Amino acid sequence: MKRNSIVVVLILCLFGCKENILIDYDTSASYVYFAYPNSNKRSVEKYTDSLYYSFAADEDLTLTEKTIKIPMKIAGLSASENRSFKYVISDSSDYDESLISISEPMIAGNKYEDTLLLKIKRAPILSEKEMMIKLDIESNENFIKGHQYNQSIKLVFSDILVEPTWWNTWRRYFGPFHKEIFQKWMQIYYLGADKSPHLTEGTPGPIYYWNNMPSSATATWYPITFMYMGILKDYFANNVVYPNGDSSQERILLP
Repeated sequence: MKRNSIVVVLILCLFGCKENILIDYDTSASYVYFAYPNSNKRSVEKYTDSLYYSFAADEDLTLTEKTIKIPMKIAGLSASENRSFKYVISDSSDYDESLISISEPMIAGNKYEDTLLLKIKRAPILSEKEMMIKLDIESNENFIKGHQYNQSIKLVFSDILVEPTWWNTWRRYFGPFHKEIFQKWMQIYYLGADKSPHLTEGTPGPIYYWNNMPSSATATWYPITFMYMGILKDYFANNVVYPNGDSSQERILLP
């Protein structure tokens, strides 16, 4: 009974699991798991099992390839030598193998964490279709599968830019959705450009940016946001930009 109690305490400390996902922890073994930080700080799970990337939403729109860095962590014993871990690509994956390369799955000696690199090549097909690759960890001679919720990770990637949910709230100022407007807005209103604190909660900034727009399009409440919107409007007034580069359509201008 005493040994079982110790096992439970060790698991809670090392994995922060829920009650229904405890596994038997062997102190003589090493465990490996995906440890990509969860951007949703309110989530019970510290690490996410899903990633999304679009070349069309990157700050550098000239990229021809992108490397996604996935942190890997171990629990249990470290070792002085480099140790490989094992993953398999899930049958549920739907992607072009020529567009993905993955680094050697390795935990360096004397380390408890390392990085798995997924390099994505940009290709025309990605502007028409989302692709998905899912990696599942498997046990090998060096590591046992770790935290139950972090034994797999899914990466969805494309070159597609979809209308964000906040656009309708701000449509009066941005006009109809065009990827060219959104991409320029990401360059102008990046995280850190606006140092304003949260309007109602008082949380120190930076908080507001293109991926976390204020909930109300009110100039007196969010003057910094509107200052940057003025820069956006001036850009399209001073530069002739057509939707999808099609000069047969009307040039893009903000209201």
